[in-house]
Amino acid sequence: GSVGGGGGGGRRDSTEGDGWNEDDGWDEDFEDQISYPTLNALNKNGIKVLFDFEKAEPDSFTTIVMATIRNSGKEDLTNFSCKVAVPKHLQITIGPPSSTILRGSSGAITQTMNVTNSQRGAKPLKMRIVLQFQRGGKPERLEQDINNFPAGL
Repeated sequence: GSVGGGGGGGRRDSTEGDGWNEDDGWDEDFEDQISYPTLNALNKNGIKVLFDFEKAEPDSFTTIVMATIRNSGKEDLTNFSCKVAVPKHLQITIGPPSSTILRGSSGAITQTMNVTNSQRGAKPLKMRIVLQFQRGGKPERLEQDINNFPAGL
């Protein structure tokens, strides 16, 4: 077990032509991609929040959640923010929103979160989202508890 002994791996490939060996396992990465159903997380006052899910590995503790927030109302919503709270067994990091203005008539904002479930299998994903924004200059707030995440996350 020498560390970083370069060159040892390269030699045996040269006789096999293209270098795509059985033990490279390249194709497995694609087969393991499980797709999860989209979750309709919130649908209130013309605002819809959809969650799509991705995992680097099927049994990873971490789930990438891509939130798409849509506005079917006529008015633009300004100063838009989406805050998320999770119970203690979850850790979450939230990326910045694609915009702080949610345009009217099917405008959309996307935001990505990474949720790590240290008790995956024993405890499910759960979160509360709070949307805050201004509609016509007046502050509004929507809150939703989400506990119907797809199985296996």
